[in-house]
Amino acid sequence: MVSKAAAKEKRVLPLRARRDEDKEARRRLILEAARVLFTTTSYAEVKMADVAEKARLAKGTVFLYFPTKEALFLALLEELLFAWFHRLDGWLEQDTGPWTGARLAGWVAESMEHQASLPRLMGILQNVLEHNIPLEHARAFKERLRETLGHTGALLEQRLRFLKPGEGPRLLLRLNALMMGLWLMADEAPVTRELLDLPHLSVLRVDFQRELAESMTLLLRGLETR
Repeated sequence: MVSKAAAKEKRVLPLRARRDEDKEARRRLILEAARVLFTTTSYAEVKMADVAEKARLAKGTVFLYFPTKEALFLALLEELLFAWFHRLDGWLEQDTGPWTGARLAGWVAESMEHQASLPRLMGILQNVLEHNIPLEHARAFKERLRETLGHTGALLEQRLRFLKPGEGPRLLLRLNALMMGLWLMADEAPVTRELLDLPHLSVLRVDFQRELAESMTLLLRGLETR
């Protein structure tokens, strides 16, 4: 015989699971709305009310999931960043081709195609997003980032034999600096874009993917030939 308590538990658990699924679906809906808005305007111009309208949710519902705008966009950064690390890990673990610094640099640059939101968000992480989030959110992000850098960095050290122990994570931090700096230079304002169409000013234009590949190749070449 099944007890009444056990029978009740069987009824409750599926309901709770469905509620958890609904919460996760709503959370992802909010993140996608924020991502779409961010691709068409600046961070400063995106309002939580805009995100709620785009997601077709009440503004108060959005705040239940993300207490601040910064917390929302930090969550979006996490989703994009760790998805990128997952792709890099898969390539490092499975690909059997010859491993060189230039090959890695080419993959990284190519992986940034159609990923404009990622370097844009990385560029405002320290001076914007981390200034108005709960301590537990910041700590969770930093802990996950530390673990990810350690794991991916170790894979890089296995593939690129010229890297010394511990240099894999440092290489990823330098790559982050390259990405942020080059993106800030390449992400031109409309008025600047018009000026750089002038032949004598075109030398100031920065091709993000090309410069990223070349800069990273030079960095790795320097490490290899030291």
